[in-house]
Amino acid sequence: MKLKILCLILILSTLCGCSVKADPFVIPVNYTGEALMKVYTDKSENAYKVNIICRDGNYSFRADSGTQSWNIAYLSGSRCVLNNDKFPEDSVVIENFQLTDSLVYDFDLSKFDSSLDIMPEELVYFEGTYKHVLNFSKESLLPETIFIYKNDKLVKTIQYEKINIEEQLPHK
Repeated sequence: MKLKILCLILILSTLCGCSVKADPFVIPVNYTGEALMKVYTDKSENAYKVNIICRDGNYSFRADSGTQSWNIAYLSGSRCVLNNDKFPEDSVVIENFQLTDSLVYDFDLSKFDSSLDIMPEELVYFEGTYKHVLNFSKESLLPETIFIYKNDKLVKTIQYEKINIEEQLPHK
């Protein structure tokens, strides 16, 4: 009788342990946020406060270096609208602005694989030249940092200070 009860307890504890579900993590698609972006070269480190708005593949950025601010609206079809806070009444439309493609690519979280069932320590995306390493916050389960390497050398860091998800369900 004691053996049956012991076996029953063992089976129940095993089943209960298997049914505990890991916390879901979220890779935002449509979101707003604030981040500190650092760009490293051999001789310098530049930091920018970046406000991000991402909706349906269209991105808007406000990059502030401390001495000047730029507003960048990147629209589908590789159109970009730029203006500087020193000249708010003047804006420029650029049809093929390559720098924005890189900026959008750095902040585009959809490149990371979100098919995992549990939150990993990090997600890595490597496209041949650049390796993007995404880390998550243990508290919010949202992206926290992205480290970008070129040929194994750190070239950019994005530290999210705030992310607000818009109309998105958590990862299954």
